[in-house]
Amino acid sequence: MGIAIMHLYFYNSNYIKKIDYKIYDLTTLISNQFQEEKSAAYSVVVDIDEKSIQEFGQWPWSRIIDAKLISLINEMSPSSIGINILFPEEDRLSPVSMQKFYKKYFDAKINLDVLAPELQDNDKLLSEVIRISNSTLPIYLQNKFHSAEHCEAMSYKKNMFENIESRFLVEELLCNHPSLQEDVKNFGFINAWSDSDGIFRRVPFFMRYKKEVFPSFALATLLSFDDGLTFDAKEDTALVNFSLSRPKVISASDVLKGEVSEQDIQGKIVILGSSVVGLNSRYAIANGESISNSMIHAMFVDNILNNTFLTQPEYYKVVNILLSFSFSLFVLFLLSKKRYVQIVFFLFFLSVSSSILLFFNYINGVYISIGYLWISFISFFILLMIYHLKVMNTENQEQEKFLIRQSKLASMGEMITLIAHQWRQPLSAINGIVLNMDIDYRKEKLNRERFNEYLDEIESTTAYLSKTINDFTDFFSKDKASQVFSLSKVIAQAKHLSALSSAKNVSIIYRNSEDVKINGYASELVQSLLVLFNNSIYICQEKQETIGDGKIFIDIKKLAKSVIVSVEDNGGGIAKKDMKKIFNPYYTTKDKHHGTGLGLYILKLIVEDSMNGKVSLHNGKEGAVFSLEIPLNI
Repeated sequence: MGIAIMHLYFYNSNYIKKIDYKIYDLTTLISNQFQEEKSAAYSVVVDIDEKSIQEFGQWPWSRIIDAKLISLINEMSPSSIGINILFPEEDRLSPVSMQKFYKKYFDAKINLDVLAPELQDNDKLLSEVIRISNSTLPIYLQNKFHSAEHCEAMSYKKNMFENIESRFLVEELLCNHPSLQEDVKNFGFINAWSDSDGIFRRVPFFMRYKKEVFPSFALATLLSFDDGLTFDAKEDTALVNFSLSRPKVISASDVLKGEVSEQDIQGKIVILGSSVVGLNSRYAIANGESISNSMIHAMFVDNILNNTFLTQPEYYKVVNILLSFSFSLFVLFLLSKKRYVQIVFFLFFLSVSSSILLFFNYINGVYISIGYLWISFISFFILLMIYHLKVMNTENQEQEKFLIRQSKLASMGEMITLIAHQWRQPLSAINGIVLNMDIDYRKEKLNRERFNEYLDEIESTTAYLSKTINDFTDFFSKDKASQVFSLSKVIAQAKHLSALSSAKNVSIIYRNSEDVKINGYASELVQSLLVLFNNSIYICQEKQETIGDGKIFIDIKKLAKSVIVSVEDNGGGIAKKDMKKIFNPYYTTKDKHHGTGLGLYILKLIVEDSMNGKVSLHNGKEGAVFSLEIPLNI
């Protein structure tokens, strides 16, 4: 259930959309490295640029200049002209408009008879030029303004797109002044917008205004000279492919001054617009460039004619989320069975196969929204691995605790034997004292002084027995509270609990006897030293025929924040092949009756994990040297 909720969240998340956009950009960049750059052979941009504004005056120009510009372009025989400039109001610089202005505000009559009739109304002149040139006009669809009455009644060529579905539905339409718009057959929306990450990538093919469907400006410009144009548009948006070389940009001033070669225009789809900041929108694209709205439509024209635009079907997002959900369940199953090799193989197979599928579809004009698979699956996998590692860590800690307890139990068996051995003599001594007391009593020699002597002997012997019990109890104590203790007393306790009392011809030699106070866990340090002492005793006894008397050397070195306790024997050292594995669990150089292989492993766990210390091993002059570095304040 949790996996399903997580994937449902990802499907509706803006985060995954933004990551998917970046994957698309990266895919485009990589693909472009392996594809030949195609020439934008079909379109050209005539730009009302800064140079044009400086030479022909500030914007808006008189529409007589606009008409002249369009007329000059048309004379060079383009395939079609798309005018990416909205004219929502009448031209106030038109002589007819000026005549009305002076009549209304100054009651002055201006005689226009000196002008030719075609020059009296600039809007009518521009409308005629648009009709003759069969140019395409722009409209703008949005929900932020009220539609003019003549705009509300608009439809595109008798509803030729009425069967087209579009998810882009708007309630308001901004169109051109009636004198320009009413008789124009060719028009399309110039809307273009960036994705949620601020990068421009796509243009809608169609948008719906109430019940009417309108084409994009680029598509309408193409349909102006070829009503039979067909293309496979399975989606309502197209990802503009900017890998084509950019259309040529011609300054409008050069056209007006007759400084443009006819070859630059002839047979081309001309997009007339402006790149001047404030007159036309500009958009950032993935490679960091900023391009104008006119350039977008010009490139979209070439995309359509070259069939190089890409689509991003919505259903791929759903498919990828469902695949991620299925793969997540599969990996969860493998992880529950601890089949780590299969998981690695599956991840490799998934990454390779999905990458191949991504680039194959991209080359064929479809982006399959692979981010919805990768990001959701990888996010789940990371969370799953964090949880799994946390569980494993808990299990390992429990296992370590179990092994430590198991090691203590193994030591318990050894120490019970030692305690029994150590108790035999004291118990025998007590028994002897009792017999002596009985004999003296029978002979009437048990006076008060003699009786007290016997009691003192019994008390001394029982104190020894009590000390043995206390050492045993302290060793198996579960109390983990740190305490200040004497290192020399801990060493003495470990020596007392070790097999030294039953070992023949083995002695412990202190190379120095410096006592150090430590704030830590005395019981665990006793256990660690006990492992080393018993191992040294064992090896000395094993090699007694070779080395003679066994010797165990103890070195204590106090540092600024720690103390190093080194234990060395004269057993000849440890073979190199064994030194690399000596701390591994269940690895032992003893025979199966004398070793479990847990002692040194537990020692390392206790010193490094529980006591924050360090364990090191090397061969000294006479035998193996184990060094324990213990912090003075754990």
